[in-house]
Amino acid sequence: MCSETIALVKSSNVKRHYETKHTGFEKMYQQGTEERKNEINKLKSQYEKSTIVLANTMTAQERATECSLRIAWILGKHKKSFTDAEIVNECMLETADTLFDDKQKNEIKDRIKQIPLSDSTSMRTELLAVYLMSQLDQGLKKAPCISLAIDESTDSTDNGQLIVFVRYYDAGEKKICQDLFVVTDLKRRARGEDIYGSLKSMLESRNIDVKSIISVTTDGDPAMVGRERGLVTRLKEDNPDMISYHCIIHQSVLCASLGDEYGEVMETIMKLVNFLRSTSALQHRLLRTFLTEVNASYDDLLVHNNVRWLSKGKVLERFWAIRKKLQTFLEDQNSVKAKAFSEFLKDDKKIESV
Repeated sequence: MCSETIALVKSSNVKRHYETKHTGFEKMYQQGTEERKNEINKLKSQYEKSTIVLANTMTAQERATECSLRIAWILGKHKKSFTDAEIVNECMLETADTLFDDKQKNEIKDRIKQIPLSDSTSMRTELLAVYLMSQLDQGLKKAPCISLAIDESTDSTDNGQLIVFVRYYDAGEKKICQDLFVVTDLKRRARGEDIYGSLKSMLESRNIDVKSIISVTTDGDPAMVGRERGLVTRLKEDNPDMISYHCIIHQSVLCASLGDEYGEVMETIMKLVNFLRSTSALQHRLLRTFLTEVNASYDDLLVHNNVRWLSKGKVLERFWAIRKKLQTFLEDQNSVKAKAFSEFLKDDKKIESV
């Protein structure tokens, strides 16, 4: 009300401010008097008028821009295309046209049309991405220690990609946070020195000291853990105290592929999935129709791709959820293979080992 500020809003600071700045007010307007009550109401009225002026400074265009940012944020969270913003705008117009009366409807529709979407949505998404990256960088700079998980892979066009996840302690929030640190291209080769150079330049560009990294997790590829030129070896030259770990998911997959018992079960399941999905188009259609009729958790199976070894877990997850329904479907088939797979599904000991 006096148009002044204090460093931190708490009772002791407010009391000190009042006793220092407003001693005259206390003497002029005694506690419990009508004059004091009227003066306080007058100050409140002046304050409310000033806040109305501040609230009106946000123009309709600024509100429309904020709406565009919020829509871009939701689309980004759900991994939707930028062009879906036009569909959102169309849905909002149709909803307003149905829910509201004539006078209110026209006003609301005019405001919706002012929201900048379409091509500008990509720009809003970039702004949000830059903001989130700056927030992450600030948290990493304040963190007492950082842990990285690093993997190198290729996309659908055979371009090399280096993917880095980060885990750190946020002292302000008092919790462990983890986030995607970066995804960057590996222009040519994916050797240990190439990965190291890419990671090092990335850390330097974001002002992160290698010595603040206390651990790094990778797979067992020579480019990652090679004794002479591997990424981990080179990082330990910069930070000898760094701890290295082998990815537990990768170890589990190796156990499943190398162990005789697990390998046999996994191979049989993959053959079963391929039998149901790829033997004939008719059988695949019958399977999907059957799963829909029995209200199964999924209406189809996934096909495993050996190149993308992480897909194996998704295949097994879906298979396990509908295994009883698959057994019923196979029992109704007349082929020899179907009967053999049906007997396999009845063997609880083997199935539960998955």
